Amino acid sequence: MFSRFEFRDKEIYKHLFRVVIPATFGYLGLTLFDVVDIFWIEKLGAEAVAGVASAGFIMWALNSVIQVTASGATSLVGRFHGAEERSNAWRVIIQSAWLSLFISSLLALFLAPHVAAPFRWMGLSGESAQAAVDYFLTLLLFSPVVFIDMLAGSIFNGYGDNKISNIIMIFCLILNAVADPIFMFGWCGFKAMGVKGAAYATVLGHLVSCILRIYFLRKRSYIPPFRYFLNFKFNYASSIVKIGTPNFLSSLIWSTVYPFLTRLITPFGMIPLSAVGIAHRLENFPYFIAMGFGVGMTALVSYYKGKGETDKIERVYGAGMRVSTLLILPYVLLFLFFPYQVAGLMTSDLNLIDATAGYLFVIGVFELFMSWENVTSGVFTGLGLTYPTLLINLPLTIGRIPLGWFLAYKKNMGVTGIWWAISFTTFLKGMGLYVLYRIYKRKTDNFTKQ
Repeated sequence: MFSRFEFRDKEIYKHLFRVVIPATFGYLGLTLFDVVDIFWIEKLGAEAVAGVASAGFIMWALNSVIQVTASGATSLVGRFHGAEERSNAWRVIIQSAWLSLFISSLLALFLAPHVAAPFRWMGLSGESAQAAVDYFLTLLLFSPVVFIDMLAGSIFNGYGDNKISNIIMIFCLILNAVADPIFMFGWCGFKAMGVKGAAYATVLGHLVSCILRIYFLRKRSYIPPFRYFLNFKFNYASSIVKIGTPNFLSSLIWSTVYPFLTRLITPFGMIPLSAVGIAHRLENFPYFIAMGFGVGMTALVSYYKGKGETDKIERVYGAGMRVSTLLILPYVLLFLFFPYQVAGLMTSDLNLIDATAGYLFVIGVFELFMSWENVTSGVFTGLGLTYPTLLINLPLTIGRIPLGWFLAYKKNMGVTGIWWAISFTTFLKGMGLYVLYRIYKRKTDNFTKQ
């Protein structure tokens, strides 16, 4: 399926691991925080867990907007880094920063007055609805900080030098985890803020991370002196948006599908909805490994494209697919053969364990293809060739809604039918993107034409 391993590929693997390992550990740190986060939130009750899980769906949609600038910046910075054109990389970064501030501020101003509407539509009420509003509104108002922090991390990825960035992430996640119970339950003399306290802890982590990342970016001359940010043009803005928009749309659709699925889930009660929130935090372990490889693909492919060494792209892709598959496989085995034990790590509620285990088993069947999806998407982003991926991602992601409804209600499979709709479309996306990669490799003569 992939080109045969040769000794010359050692260069590829070395370069790949230099980018992927820090990214993966950073993302896994994020996952560990989520585990700690849900541990504390569960102390507030199932309604709070359901509310935060529902708010998380909307936050995914909000955070997907950063892909408009982050994906474009990563790809173009990597390309200019490979071509040794630092001044052009700086121009991309300046324009990405201003675009990020503009977009995030606009979103906060527009969405804040209507913050409760999506949760009413999902079917939440009472304590769960209030928890969702408290959590989401707090994060929404500080979205410019979150956006700049995420962009700063993407700039490190573009340079293929993300070790310090991910050390900062892990440090700030620890800070976040420590602040969680302090803000939520009023420890150390602070006012008890409940779910809202968890959101403030997240904001604190992003703020400190943003400051530290900017400091090290400047120290390594990855960004220009700050006065340059006041004198800029938008000559790369269209390229940034062109590359980033398809990734944004794919991520947005993926995120907004879950509120629709939530509407299908809530008639079966709050237990299945809470189970989704817990299961997603467990699934984050393999998901973020796959995302780490996606980051690696983008950084390496854009770098080699900038250097004019497109013959190495196939070798990079093969290395990424092989290693990511091997690393995801243990999670597949855990989800398939020990789902109850894994779910029991997160909660002692037997009903919640049963519901979470059911989700994990079904998702585990096609979990490997989630990795394929992320790795292949990373290659397309590195090439700056993101629009074709919409042909696969959009219809299959949206298709989860009618398929979930059909299986759950028409075939009387209940929530298990919704889980199968998610799992099967993951398989189709992973295979579809792989086939698309092969088509474009031939069409562009090994990516020498575009």
